[in-house]
Amino acid sequence: MILRLAILLEQKMANNKIKPPFALPVISVLLLIFGALYGKYILVLIPVEEQINNVILTAVPFICYFVAILLVYIFLINIFSQRLNHRISPKIYKPLFFVIIAGIIGGILMMLQPYVIILFKASFMVVLISLLLFIFWSHIIPANVAEEEDE
Repeated sequence: MILRLAILLEQKMANNKIKPPFALPVISVLLLIFGALYGKYILVLIPVEEQINNVILTAVPFICYFVAILLVYIFLINIFSQRLNHRISPKIYKPLFFVIIAGIIGGILMMLQPYVIILFKASFMVVLISLLLFIFWSHIIPANVAEEEDE
């Protein structure tokens, strides 16, 4: 009963198109501009001793850039999940999901091995890319998931 209600609700939500949050890229651009202007014009006015005592004053541009990147990533996840939800076959979804998880595990194993320095250096990018792909891919709903759960 609850599963059928959830399926009906999901179908109803799939029919309603939700507008992408276009405010996120706009806010990201504003944060990038603020971070650049702060670093170039405001930070130079703050004495070095004050910057040493209040590290957050020095970190404002980094925080602005970091939040801007996160907002763009959230926006892209939203856009792609709306486009790809219920359109990807489980035959493609599940193997790709396992490949992404294998990338995370492989990257961690590459980090822990003490023999080849090139693998160690590459492991950080492997883990980063795998984690970003995992977050992205986990927001996509494969087609016919509800029918497979009933079986």
